[in-house]
Order: sequence, then structure tokens, then C-alpha cells
Amino acid sequence: MNGGIYHIFNKTTDKSRIFNDESLMYFFLDLLKYYRSSKSIISHSSYKKMPTDLREFYDQQIIIKKYFLIDIYSFNIMPNHFHLLIKQNKDDGISHFMSYLVNSFTRFYNIKFDHGGSLFFKPFRAVHIQTEEQCKHVTRYIHLNRYSAGLIKEIEYIFSRSDSSLSHYMNIKKDKLIEKDFVLNLFGNDPLRYKKFMLDNADYQRSLERLKYVGKWF
Repeated sequence: MNGGIYHIFNKTTDKSRIFNDESLMYFFLDLLKYYRSSKSIISHSSYKKMPTDLREFYDQQIIIKKYFLIDIYSFNIMPNHFHLLIKQNKDDGISHFMSYLVNSFTRFYNIKFDHGGSLFFKPFRAVHIQTEEQCKHVTRYIHLNRYSAGLIKEIEYIFSRSDSSLSHYMNIKKDKLIEKDFVLNLFGNDPLRYKKFMLDNADYQRSLERLKYVGKWF
């Protein structure tokens, strides 16, 4: 649905912690930025081989917002899975974007590591976000995911990481990947209010995550 907001998530088929490789994480982020545009009509690998002057001209087209298939509101790249909060702008925008993203990353990974077959599950999971309150808590869940999973011990460390869009909300990262205005407007356009929302819910979210894993033993 155009204008709809969705929580998208997927994980590696064999639980491989591929994103512990920082270079792969950054490559994935590069693909997020590239394939959100309907003007990205050539493969990312071909784009990277363009002469510098031609690529700079191409870049001017793919950053024009009216051509975006989707807007990315938030992301978190975990060791063996990823979370995205995105809005669909054009017909079938999410399905096209996710197909380009996953296929391009899989091709790159398979060639680099002599790996065969699918890397992520098909289809990806998508949950339609229907209220502003739900949107608040989904973006909180996404941004706190690494902390609640116990991969980060001190909560303050989540605010400046490159594998999460939370650093964009704190104005630490400014590379125009994230459309943060919609979420921040739910907090009076105040990054400090948003940060407080994260901190106030961090331990509660971590406790829920622990209960989920404990429940698997019974």
C-alpha cells in the first residue's frame, strides 16, 4: 500500500553472523541507499565500475526524493539478521526494493566467499504499522535490538553505532540515508526526547527478550 509503513526483517538461512564483518555491513548500507531509487536502473556492481564523472552525474539522479521507491525511517543491522522500518512510495516499491537489495548482496557475498544458494529466507517478513503509537514502539524495538539481545552491555554505546540508524536521530551521522522527520515529529521534533524514550524502555525491552529465550527451555 502506497504511504503505508512496514517493519521489514529477515535473517540468514544458516544463522551465519555475516554482518560481524564490518565491510559487509557497510556494503549492505550502501545497497540500501542505492536501490531505494527507481532511477537505479543498472546493477550496483556496474555502477561502481562507472567512470567518476559519469557516476557523479548518475548520483545526482538517484538522490532525488520523488524517485524513491521507499523511504527508510530506521534500520538495525544485527550479526545474522536485519530490521528496517520503511514507507512505500510507489506501487510494489517494497517488493522491488527488497528484491534488488537481497539479490545484489547475495551475489556479492556468494562470489566473494564461494558460497552457493540463498543467503536470506524467502519471503522476507513484513508487518504493517497502523498507528503512530505502534510506530514509536517499533522504531524503539529496532534501535534497541542490539542492547536487548545482550550484544551491547552499556546502553550509551547504542547511540553512535554505524550499524543502526539511531546515530542519525542523534545527529551524529548525516549521510541522508534516513528520513527521520516522521518519527521525530512524534516526539515534538526533539532528539533528546527520543533518546529519553529509548533509555526509559531499554531495560524493559531487554527483560522481555530474556523471557523469550528462557521460554524456549520449557
